Amino acid sequence: MFQNLAANKKENAIISPFSLHVVLGLASFGAAGSTAEAMMKGLRIKHSETLLKDYKGIIDQLSKSPELKIANKIYFAKDIELNPAYQTQAVDNFNSELGKVDFSQPPAAAKEMNDWVSNHTNDKIKDLIKADSLDASTKLVLINAIHFKGKWTVPFKPEATKDGPFYLDDTNSVQVPLMFVKDSFYMYEEAGEDGFKMLELPYGSKDEQHFSMHIFLPNKRDGLASLEEKLFQHSESFAEKFGNIVKSTFKTEVEVTLPRFKIESTWEMNDLCKKLGMEVAFSSNADFSLMTKNKEPLLISEVIQKAFIEVNEEGTEAAAATAARIRLKRSIDFHPPQRRQFIADHPYVVVISHQRRHLVFAASVRRPPTVSGPKSVDSIHPEKVQRTEL
Repeated sequence: MFQNLAANKKENAIISPFSLHVVLGLASFGAAGSTAEAMMKGLRIKHSETLLKDYKGIIDQLSKSPELKIANKIYFAKDIELNPAYQTQAVDNFNSELGKVDFSQPPAAAKEMNDWVSNHTNDKIKDLIKADSLDASTKLVLINAIHFKGKWTVPFKPEATKDGPFYLDDTNSVQVPLMFVKDSFYMYEEAGEDGFKMLELPYGSKDEQHFSMHIFLPNKRDGLASLEEKLFQHSESFAEKFGNIVKSTFKTEVEVTLPRFKIESTWEMNDLCKKLGMEVAFSSNADFSLMTKNKEPLLISEVIQKAFIEVNEEGTEAAAATAARIRLKRSIDFHPPQRRQFIADHPYVVVISHQRRHLVFAASVRRPPTVSGPKSVDSIHPEKVQRTEL
């Protein structure tokens, strides 16, 4: 997902792999035959018989953390009925809400869905659903919304924030507010021109830490492209690389310099889903017969995600929403621990994970926009919403 959407872009970008996976997973349980097989393969799922329990386990586990709120909802047209088995799976395993809506009234339907998304992302994700994308042939819209608000375990002190250079490449720079903190953190180092450092900044109290931000900083000021290639474009998955890197971290005292930043991204994900092998789900051969009681002929017409993240001295706020619209068919080197400096004054990659396993957000920071200091922790939120329309 990162490789296809966020890598090698000129602008900042944020995605939520978790939000996309949940929405497509919710759709996949309404699929049958080759459509179900293609979606499972695209989602990299090997054991579909345990998947419902797996989704339930992950969603329940993540929802126990105070920083993250997860919400799913299936909106369906007034002229159809959901298959009772599918409805039970959605409610029991995805904690999904259900709602009927009149898609023949696009402005009202879009407003109802957008208000729900906004309410579940602290007003950070707005206008996910466009009224002109809806019509009487729209039968279902599946939405996942997540909102993350985390306070740093070791906050940056606002009085330590000073303006300094952020290098856009090897020579050009802009002045941005640079935060500073010195404490003990987990860190990874790989020497060499193509190497990088990784710093882990935890959220929550020292006694209860569930989420962390992991910052991947190339050793060269203009090294982001090669770092993205190293992390995301080889045969080994990023999740495997990420797992190996965090296992190889050491705890050391670090002087951390990090800019404030805020990123908002909107993604149309149809092409990505097709690249992942799900073409049939978007075609006239799609089979979503397990989704509705009368087995209406459905296909996925649109998958859209909006994501947001803001980082300042107090912590991080992020949000995302993903929606799928479903409609009727129409014809490394290691170094011993010692005091380190981690100066993020040039482009880098950020990942927010749960217990170093579940990757909830990923972002590339190429040009940090000026973000004002925190007025309150309520101004720090990452959010994401994803929607699938059938």
